[in-house]
Amino acid sequence: MLRVRTTHAKAGMELAMPVFHPRRHDTLLLRTGVKLERATIRRLREMNLPELWIKYPSLEVVSEYVNPAVFAQRATVTRQIADSYDAFSTHVDAELDFADFREAMNGMISLLSEQPRTALFLSEIVESGQPSVRHASNVAFLSVLMGLKLEFYLMRERSRLGGVYAKNVANLGVAGMMHDIGMLRLDDEIIERWEATADETDEAWREHVTIGYNLVRGQLEPSAAAAVLHHHQKFDGSGFPFRTTFGGDEVPMSGSDIHIYARVVAAADLFDRLLHPYGIDETDESARVPVVRVLKKMQQQPWSGWIDPVVLSGLISVAPPYPPGSAVRLSNGVSAVVVSWAPADPCRPEVIEINESLEPGDDPEPGERIDLRERPELYVSQIDGQDVGEDNFYPEDGGCPPLETIARAMVMGAPPPTEVELSKADPDARKAG
Repeated sequence: MLRVRTTHAKAGMELAMPVFHPRRHDTLLLRTGVKLERATIRRLREMNLPELWIKYPSLEVVSEYVNPAVFAQRATVTRQIADSYDAFSTHVDAELDFADFREAMNGMISLLSEQPRTALFLSEIVESGQPSVRHASNVAFLSVLMGLKLEFYLMRERSRLGGVYAKNVANLGVAGMMHDIGMLRLDDEIIERWEATADETDEAWREHVTIGYNLVRGQLEPSAAAAVLHHHQKFDGSGFPFRTTFGGDEVPMSGSDIHIYARVVAAADLFDRLLHPYGIDETDESARVPVVRVLKKMQQQPWSGWIDPVVLSGLISVAPPYPPGSAVRLSNGVSAVVVSWAPADPCRPEVIEINESLEPGDDPEPGERIDLRERPELYVSQIDGQDVGEDNFYPEDGGCPPLETIARAMVMGAPPPTEVELSKADPDARKAG
């Protein structure tokens, strides 16, 4: 299997994954096994569908990371978000059956649990004609993925609850779906100002979290509703809204004072906003932001101070900088496809060399398999035509510690470690992952 940009698709290529309609989100456009025709490719490009999964005989190893049922369930969740947004936009007193949302999330969790290797943010094959719907869908999916990886942390942060309830992430996913619902009740001029400036100090725009909370309070589980209210809190205390003390003072929230659901949704929200910044023409491939660049940025100031470091490690463990199935170019000029990766050293994936000149229907011999962890002289230099050599990050650089190392430390009874504390206490573990 090979992930290709729709702009690079060729007639005769055979689909390895279904394609869904970008606006009717659970409507199937093309089934697995369909061979693309020129007219079909042209129509897909006109619809701004970003990418396709193509059958490639020598890359079947990638299929262990891809589950068509997960993509279909994501389409269902996206439709539910779109329907709820339409309802709240057009009806002041709209009421939704949030039990349906939880059921959809439980379905997603069940699928991911059956095939844990598929619990990754690989692509945006469920695209949307509405950026707000696409954003909510991505945040919901990322929140669930992180929640599944962070079960040990959820149980620690929600220690007053029973273990099974504490680590259940269905309501976390629903919080991701609804986190920006309050934006629908803001005046158009406020939204336009936000899209033009992304100014988080805008008091009128900040009201969306309170509005959203009031819309879902009493309908969502309390921790999910709290995530809607607090998803713009920052770990370093620079977020909003402030908390009012019993004495009437307004004080910022920081660290573990922020509910863990809100911390997870905040990381997913920031990741997707950096991946899709306002004002960027996403039909221009040269303007698209690579995942590796976003992840590196989130490990640098000021962004790194905004995110719980344990949650950030969880994000990196589910959002590969170079997702399996991606076509890349190595620093020696070789074209290759990512076939495996290690979260402990995410920017050094395992790749298989490919021949770019092959035509659809060719049955190529498998190329050389290269593990970049064993070839330190090589690195990924391009993905999707963009130079990313300067965006790579490595364990030895002192970046975000691997989630497995954090989990081991916390199981032994240590408090959640900071990056600096962990690098000083266990540098060898960080290198080994």
